[in-house]
Amino acid sequence: MITVNILMTAGDRVKELKVTGHADFSEHGSDIVCSAVSALTQTALLGLVEIAELDLKYCIKEGFLSFSIPDTDELDKKLKACAIIDTMVMGLKNIEENYSPYIRLIVKKEV
Repeated sequence: MITVNILMTAGDRVKELKVTGHADFSEHGSDIVCSAVSALTQTALLGLVEIAELDLKYCIKEGFLSFSIPDTDELDKKLKACAIIDTMVMGLKNIEENYSPYIRLIVKKEV
């Protein structure tokens, strides 16, 4: 199962994302759930770096992806980052709705 841990700020913005595991929906190399999650999360990461121009820390390995979104006072960067992240989260929630035995989203809020 893929587990997606999302840490939200008190202001309901994604602060950190960590994706671990494999869906085991089908054979390695033809698993549509793993492919969809990888495509969404890695594209969001690319967007945060290239489009929102954020300098963020990330890690990508086999069965693992994580990143932390830094605070920024630049409104343009903040708006772009929010749009990218919100779209990614919508996509992940949609995958979870349709393939719940293979992916689990865990959303926690900072205290």
